[in-house]
Amino acid sequence: MANEKEPKPIYAKVNHPVFWVSIIALLAFYGPMMIFQKEAQVPVGKMMHFITYSTDWLWEFVVFGSLIYLAWLALGRYGNVKLGAPDDKPEFSTFTWIAMMFCGGSGAGLVYWALIEPIFYLKAPPFWIEPFSAQAAQYSLAYGIFHWGFSAWATFAVPAVAFAYMYYVRKKPYLYPSYACRGVLGNMVDGWVGKAIDAIVIVGMVGGMATSLGFVIPMISKISADYFGIAETMGFKLIVCVLFSCIYTWSCYKGLKGGIAKLADANMFLTFILLGFVLIVGPTTFMFSLFGDNIGVLLQNFIRMSFYTDPITKSGFPQDWTVFYWAWWLAWAIYVGLFAARISKGRTIRSLIANMVFSATAGCMLFYMIFGSYQVDAIMNHGAELAVLLKEQGGPAVISWFLNSLPFSKIVIPFFIFVMALSQATGVDAASFTMANMTCTEIRDGVEPPKWIRLFWAGVLFFATVALLLVGGMQVVQLSSVLTAVPVLFLLIILAISTVKWLREDFGYEKPLCTTKYDNVDIDNPTLAVQHSNKTTDIVG
Repeated sequence: MANEKEPKPIYAKVNHPVFWVSIIALLAFYGPMMIFQKEAQVPVGKMMHFITYSTDWLWEFVVFGSLIYLAWLALGRYGNVKLGAPDDKPEFSTFTWIAMMFCGGSGAGLVYWALIEPIFYLKAPPFWIEPFSAQAAQYSLAYGIFHWGFSAWATFAVPAVAFAYMYYVRKKPYLYPSYACRGVLGNMVDGWVGKAIDAIVIVGMVGGMATSLGFVIPMISKISADYFGIAETMGFKLIVCVLFSCIYTWSCYKGLKGGIAKLADANMFLTFILLGFVLIVGPTTFMFSLFGDNIGVLLQNFIRMSFYTDPITKSGFPQDWTVFYWAWWLAWAIYVGLFAARISKGRTIRSLIANMVFSATAGCMLFYMIFGSYQVDAIMNHGAELAVLLKEQGGPAVISWFLNSLPFSKIVIPFFIFVMALSQATGVDAASFTMANMTCTEIRDGVEPPKWIRLFWAGVLFFATVALLLVGGMQVVQLSSVLTAVPVLFLLIILAISTVKWLREDFGYEKPLCTTKYDNVDIDNPTLAVQHSNKTTDIVG
């Protein structure tokens, strides 16, 4: 009936030890960096240099290994294992599922870097290529797609499969990373080791999101100030930050289905309109031609790019770009993996991996093809001094130039600002919602974290952004997000091993013809698991 009330939402209980340990860790880690910013620059910078130059090979091997692992998992005997019971249907339509996952893992940062990154690669290309040459243009899109594409999403997909399998197949309602390590660490995750893992992940999530907001908020602020013809003061930046926070706070308060899903759908539709407009009014033929050329270069050199360290000439290109990106993605990996797992009920392992690795990469390709090619055309074919503008005034000024160069800019600019705010809000919502899940004791199917804790984590990200703008410490927080990714590097390996161990316990070494329900069964007991594995039904979906 139309007047029938919706069922009252069920909220989980807060896991106070994890919650308070995470708060203390955040204050201990970021507090000194914010207060003693100048003093922190030197030691943090040295640590950053050590990590990127001394362990570059480790980051590259782990990320490439993630791709190999996912290919084995998706194409092998376990690919058709369903994430849920045999009769479970997906909670979201395929479009909404892809939209939520893509927006949660990229946000407005993708737009920023799709417009900025090609300029850097033209100005200082890899492999000792001459700057602003035709050869440099062949890598101008390829490297951006490489950094935002298959390898990046592979780091997200590894934890996503682990959490989804634990949550929907093994029926363990614990959406925090330490529990998913049980397959390797055993009961150690119940003590301080588990709390430390969860706290480190939350610190890294805040650092990773703060890094992203450190780029996006100044971009929106600069474009808005130029549009209204006013000075971009700190007060104006704070106003932009408050208005932006209102969007993601509302969505986070409304929850997964009531807010985040709707926001993601709207964001995808509006983004396609923006991309389509630039494709039509821009150098369309050149865009497709440059994109095709760069895709060929990417496919031909993918292995070379994946293991490029330049140990002899020490140009710093792979460390400053690839290693930093891999560390940045690892700071996000657990959050994106948890969020992707939460929205993937009723999907198979194969479909989850395919969506994250291929669908999301295709979306990133689209941004670089249209926005990136527009910038390359302006520089190479029309002599635009965007590299000089980037050096003297920064990335937001370059994006402001881009918008003002489009026809109907008076209409396009406010539309762009709205879409970017919506896009980044979706990512912040997903992060806040995920941190809220991580700091609850149990999140059973159909249960959500309390509204107050969602708002709390949304507020943490808001104040972190404000502090970032006030102290101008974006570089320190950017470096800190990389430092916090170091433990996640090993956590990713543990999650992969745990997943394989669980799959072999549940399905053995033969190709599973069915999925097993684990209702009210202690699946951590292998004997009970084997006994219960006789109760099987055909996989659906």
